Amino acid sequence: MPLDARKTQHILQSIAQSFAGRQSTIVLVALVSGSYTYTAIQAIMRPLQVPDPQLYDTSSLSTPRSVDTLLIAPIGTNFTGVVYVANTASATAVAVAAAAKYEVVEVVPVGMLPGGSHLRVQLRRLR
Repeated sequence: MPLDARKTQHILQSIAQSFAGRQSTIVLVALVSGSYTYTAIQAIMRPLQVPDPQLYDTSSLSTPRSVDTLLIAPIGTNFTGVVYVANTASATAVAVAAAAKYEVVEVVPVGMLPGGSHLRVQLRRLR
């Protein structure tokens, strides 16, 4: 049974309702034409595990380090040129400098709709 416009809209509304109350403001830092731009978005950010900071890697692989944080972002979020993600609510250079920073490992559109209903972004904390 194909998805018509009404069913597609219902899925997108259900996703938005499930995100409500679980989102926090984070800042995407992108390098555009030689200068950094700061874009605040609403997304769900959660750790996948609690890594031991004394261990370089929790898996048996030496490089690259494993992913330690998962970010669920709206489907319309543009990650082109994003250098890192800062866990702060303020999109200013001072706030980003003081915040925890995460490297983007992979961005994958996921969900029932063709092209995805949200983005699953795998992050690695910069130390």
